[in-house]
This record gives sequence, structure tokens and C-alpha cells, in this order.
Amino acid sequence: MQFFEIEQKIKECLPEIIALRRSIHAEPELGNCEQKTAAKVLDKLAKLPLNVRSNIFGHGILATLDGKEQSKTILFRGDMDALPMHEENDLEFKSTVPNVMHACGHDMHTAALAGAAMVLSHFKDQLKGNIKFMFQPAEESSPVGGSRGMIAEGVLENPKVDEAYGLHVYGIPCGQVTFRPKVANSRSDRITIEIIGKSSHGSFPNEGFDAIVAAANVVTSIQSIVSRSLSPCERAVITLGTVHGGSRYNVISDKVVLEGTVRSFSEATVKIIQERLHDIVEQAAATYGCTGILKYENGYDYMYNDPELSEFVQQSLGEVLGKENILIQPDPLPAGEDFSFISKLVPSVFLWVGAESAAHKGKCILHNPESIFDEQGLYESMRIMCKIAYDKLIK
Repeated sequence: MQFFEIEQKIKECLPEIIALRRSIHAEPELGNCEQKTAAKVLDKLAKLPLNVRSNIFGHGILATLDGKEQSKTILFRGDMDALPMHEENDLEFKSTVPNVMHACGHDMHTAALAGAAMVLSHFKDQLKGNIKFMFQPAEESSPVGGSRGMIAEGVLENPKVDEAYGLHVYGIPCGQVTFRPKVANSRSDRITIEIIGKSSHGSFPNEGFDAIVAAANVVTSIQSIVSRSLSPCERAVITLGTVHGGSRYNVISDKVVLEGTVRSFSEATVKIIQERLHDIVEQAAATYGCTGILKYENGYDYMYNDPELSEFVQQSLGEVLGKENILIQPDPLPAGEDFSFISKLVPSVFLWVGAESAAHKGKCILHNPESIFDEQGLYESMRIMCKIAYDKLIK
């Protein structure tokens, strides 16, 4: 058979998949709460010749398509959870849930993965191996995440997965794909800092120990770690995203809590950052009579794209997208992604798929209340997964 037969089937299924995506987008659910989303997926999968496991690490789903031969097994993964963010778009299918939105495109990933399962099930008798479709919960729930939980519950076994592929929509034009062989994404860790002081009246600051002043010093000192403690050749990001402290305008605060993230690309860099964070938090706080406590949580690991599979992907997708539309990233992205845990256990490739349209140029931004992902990205994502499956298990 030829790949154009699969492309024709994709086009036939696309309206149903667009409707599924819009339904999921309109009823987004946060990590570990994806009950309705999972039910919608299971409803689609129930009509297909698949072996389905549900309620994996919460609401995770694994659907296996068994081929006519028991040789290679490949896995495609899509995540299902939304973000705690209020949608500011005026789409007809905009979020109906207050302060919850699919601002990272996981509705696109889920629908496209269901679409790929639908299309490839039609060619079940042509498969020379097995395909696993992994619908994952809680990707946004760093530092825990749903990937490790599903792995622990055996999604990579019985049959054993030989290769894995992950897709994520991205702010490049539809029809393009970008990725990076070898180290592709950063490690993503989480930090919580507590500064404990002593409260007093604001007019008598000498009777207390001001946690806000100490915290301010900690914030500014942390900025020197990357610029002064790391080699100029090393890359890292330390971002403090929240500051909580104080109870009243005229009271010296006795406690401040800071939360942030650390992004890095090597174990040596992580070690330096951890050591410097401990020193700064403890010593800067002590300078102002306060106590500093650092909680450092190891989060998502480094993403690693297998070099051999990366070459295969370039060749395979270049045949349908055009070689000029396969973009190789010169540097790793400082973004966390828990598909990384799969990439450390199984030869894998993680792809960023274009979902930006000319009509909404500049709005395909991840984690933004005005994010808009073009539904042409659904077609391209399905075509990418089906082309990989075709080259690996059919051709």
C-alpha cells in the first residue's frame, strides 16, 4: 500500500477529530482531574480494534493496536491536562470552566493521538508490529508528573516498547516541525524558599527581624548565580515566580515564601546551583537576623532525542512535509517536559509541531491566556504519527 491511502483516511477522520478537540477545549481539566477528558477519549477508542487499559495513574489510558506480526512495538504519547488560567479568547468553543484553560495545546495532542489511533486501526492488518497510544494525565504537575506514574504501572511493557515518539504544538507555521537530536530540553526543578523573621510594629523595626528585607536580598543575590558562579559556556535559568509575605502595611513581616524554577542541562551545573542556592538563602537571611530554608525538588529530567531515530525522523517526515520544513534547533530549549522520563528508558524523539496560522500570527504562545492553536496542526500531527508508523511497521 502507499502512504496516500493513509492520508486520505486522515482527511476522512479529521472533522470528527476537530469536534473532539473542541469538546475537550471547552471542558478543560487540571492535572489528575481529567475524568471527562478520559471519558471522551475512551468513547472514541471503544469503537476501534484496540486493547484498552484505563485509570492508569489516575485517568491515564493506554490503547494497544496489535499488528499481524509480533515484532517491533512503537509508542505515541499525548498529554491531556489543562492549566489554571482564564481563557481570554472569543472562540465559539472557548473554555466554559472558570480559570482553567488548554493554554499549552494538550487538547490538540489528545485529539490528534485519538485520530492517529482511529486511522491506523483501519490498517491493522497491514501492521508488522504493535502500536501503543499513551494518553497521559498530569504533564503540568511538576515535579511529579504523569509520565513516571504511567511508566511505573507498566505502559512500556507487555509488549515492551522499542521506540517512543512525543509531539507538542508550537509557535511555528503549520506544516513545519522542529526538534533537536541528543539533549533537546532542559531539566526542570522546583524551589521553595522560606524566610523566617520576627514580627514587630512597623514603627519599631529594631524590635523585629524583617523577613521582607531579607527576602529581597535573597532575590537579588540569586540573580548572580548564573552570571558569576557558572562558566559563560554553561546554560541555566533561575526564575522566582511567586513571592508571598506580610500581613499588614504597618507590621514587620515575620515570614516570606518564594517559589521558583531552575532549568539546566548538565548534572555539574545542577550541583553548583544547588550549593550556591543553599549558601545564599542561609547566609543572606542570617545577615538580617532571619532564618532561610531552601527546599529543592528534582523535577522533570533532561529530554534526549536518540540520534539514530532523529535521522530517521528527518528522512521520513521530509518526504511528506518537505526537507525545508524539518527545522533542527541549534540549542536545547529551556522547557520542562516529562516525556523525558520515557526518553531515558526507550529510544525516543520529541517533536515540536507547527500550529500557528497567518490569521492568528503571534498567538500560538504556550501558557498564555490568549493562546490559539490552528486546527491544521491536528491534521499535521496525525500525518506525522501515521507516517512514522507507516515507515516503521507497514512499508
